[in-house]
Amino acid sequence: MQNGRPSFSALQNRMHVSKADAARKAARQYPITLLLFDLLHLDGSSTLQLPFRQRRELLRELELRGPNWLTPPSYDDDGASVLAASREQGLEGVVAKRLDSAYQPGMRSPVWRKITDLMAQEVVIGGWRMGEGKRAGVVGALLLGIPQDGGLAFAGSVGTGFNDAELAVLTPRLKALGRKTSPFVTDMPRERAKGAKWVEPELVAEVVFRQWTPDGRMRFPAWRGLRPDKSPEEVRRVEQ
Repeated sequence: MQNGRPSFSALQNRMHVSKADAARKAARQYPITLLLFDLLHLDGSSTLQLPFRQRRELLRELELRGPNWLTPPSYDDDGASVLAASREQGLEGVVAKRLDSAYQPGMRSPVWRKITDLMAQEVVIGGWRMGEGKRAGVVGALLLGIPQDGGLAFAGSVGTGFNDAELAVLTPRLKALGRKTSPFVTDMPRERAKGAKWVEPELVAEVVFRQWTPDGRMRFPAWRGLRPDKSPEEVRRVEQ
């Protein structure tokens, strides 16, 4: 967590750490809190088939709380108010669950719904990467930026939300705007820059995303489309 709020970007510092020394160092630098929100086994018996309401009550009665673990509260009524509180606190969203539902392991159950707030952001296309597999020969991902003092700041990449017709139009337009050097004035991840094809920052598009990361990038952006009615000079960062 950061400032009492869950932080996906902070959690990434603990993911895929396999060496013992590195894991101990990461645990000291980036302590985590385990949130216990369901109970699947109790006193030698499975609770998978119990309704969620009963599983939560059994979990609550255990009073599991410690320095690095806790049972967060759940709310059975007035979901709209819970979602509004999530927005006010800058959280990603809420998970809604049917109170009468059994637990279905190994699958994305339709009785659990993740409800998130998405923000729309106009961006300037500064580069692209060629697709692979079914997307071979057309755009695989776009490298996006937002103008700031001094030039175009890298704001992330988007590779989802396109349809075939859009890719067929985008690819030749980007090829026509090709340039040899990056238009971005800020650093970008090496894996994004590798193999990138740079373009003149002339095309404006719109994406939706969940939240800003601490380093000023969009988390999980998805494509909405080009904005021919906008110029790069009009693009401004939206605030959460």
